[in-house]
Amino acid sequence: MAADKSRQINYAVAAFVADIGAVRAVGSLGDGNINDTFLVEFHDRPSVVLQRINSTVFPDPRGVAANSARISRHMATEIGAEIIPDHGYRFPAVISTVDGSDWFEDADGEVWRGQRYVGNAVSYRHVAVDHAAFEAGRLLAYYHRKLASFDHHALSVPLPGFHDLQGYRAAYVEAVRMHKREHTPALAYCRDAAARCLELPTLPERAAAGGGRVQVIHGDTKYDNFLFDADSGRAVALIDLDTTAPGLTAADIGDCLRSFCNPGGEKSAQAVVFDIGICRRLVAGYQSAASMNSAERNLIYHGVHVMTCELGFRFLTDYLENDRYFKVTDGEENLRRATVQFKLLESIEAQRSTIESIAGGASNG
Repeated sequence: MAADKSRQINYAVAAFVADIGAVRAVGSLGDGNINDTFLVEFHDRPSVVLQRINSTVFPDPRGVAANSARISRHMATEIGAEIIPDHGYRFPAVISTVDGSDWFEDADGEVWRGQRYVGNAVSYRHVAVDHAAFEAGRLLAYYHRKLASFDHHALSVPLPGFHDLQGYRAAYVEAVRMHKREHTPALAYCRDAAARCLELPTLPERAAAGGGRVQVIHGDTKYDNFLFDADSGRAVALIDLDTTAPGLTAADIGDCLRSFCNPGGEKSAQAVVFDIGICRRLVAGYQSAASMNSAERNLIYHGVHVMTCELGFRFLTDYLENDRYFKVTDGEENLRRATVQFKLLESIEAQRSTIESIAGGASNG
């Protein structure tokens, strides 16, 4: 680590750990697109995770940290303990600073939060075992059930405009007008695909006829936010509460399907396909742990369809705006990511009737 960065991390560790001599090692954890995450290991106690919230992305990082703390306390009350014996779920509880705050603000104005590390658990870049999708669906349903009683008005808005399809479309149209990117076949493909999504109804518009109530949702249910027990393979935790906010459960289910059912991942557009077998297992897992009415089941297809369009817009817009939001390793990565989403969208649309049959709903336009 560079000296300044290392010093900043050490200050953050000291803010959360009173006896700094107990720390054995501090290192980077994961490779998320937004925040910087670090694992703090101790000689004599469980590890903790510290995360620097990206203030460029989140305009109110203190609100993001406060949201995480509120949700953590609610879940602790709901489940009665950090470890749930009947399911083995382990909610990653937020930890306070030495002075009792829910976050630490360093000398540079950067906001840090801490949480307990979920040990003996792994995340996947794709569905590595057959039962992972079922497990993830069941855990997501449990998470939704436990948050159904939480007053969503108590949350700050973590990311204004997040999951706002109309807003993403407007930003994309403006980016097309202003961009100076080279006109390539890949860009032409993405622009043609995006054009077909410009008039797509939003999920709230779909739900207006009674297809689901607003409650607290996770907001970012991609596969690497699910942790699985390294021994049993059971889903044990859903992490990363940055985007926890009021919304429709169909958005979480749809984003989960978008991510899990693309076994090739987001790196390459080669042979992208929406895997209907994975879809079947994930929906079965969710419905095994949640009661859904017909209107809610009808929204499942629209959830995955809208979430895929939305992410395609986001990646493509960021590419046209010279990569201001997502971390990239090269100047074409966001275009490749957008291409993957629009290829996936084609596969989703081609299998609409099958997805609706799996969900138990019926086509409604």
